[in-house]
Amino acid sequence: MHADEETDLELVQKSAEGDEDAFERLVHRYEDTVYNTVYRYVGDAEEAEDLAQEVFLKIWRRAGTFAGHSKFSTWLYRVAVNQCLNHRRKKGITGPLGQIEAEDPKAVSLEEEMVRKREVEAVRQAIDSLPGRQRLALILAKYEDRSYSEIAEIMGVSVSSVESLIHRARTTLRNNLSHLRQK
Repeated sequence: MHADEETDLELVQKSAEGDEDAFERLVHRYEDTVYNTVYRYVGDAEEAEDLAQEVFLKIWRRAGTFAGHSKFSTWLYRVAVNQCLNHRRKKGITGPLGQIEAEDPKAVSLEEEMVRKREVEAVRQAIDSLPGRQRLALILAKYEDRSYSEIAEIMGVSVSSVESLIHRARTTLRNNLSHLRQK
């Protein structure tokens, strides 16, 4: 079997046995995804780089605990999200969750750009004011493009709980941001 054809499970199993080459292939396969995810949560490139390395270090150490009941990417993502949440908690960070990307910028006037920036900041603050589990479920769905079943697995809850959390988050955001639609 060619190295590119190895499944994540095969690479994790080899990594658990101490195969550094297999682990490097896993890192190469997921390093951009992990970095981008971490960056979205912390909003700082240097911290994101450090945290992404910590995520992969944990994966290396815990490779033998991966049972294969879920996709490796889901397990990896859960480790990354937990690493970010622990980092924020240790630092006492309560501000915005990181960089929520806006639409692609188009040629707009300075006034339109300022309005857009205020709206993006209002959305960022509204998301940050959501209760933690609602905020996490919404970010995983909206900004990380995770399915409800993946979110349920990451958060350790049922799919119906995820649906409820996201519904409540959207309702709260709609109410808190209604002033933006009225302008």
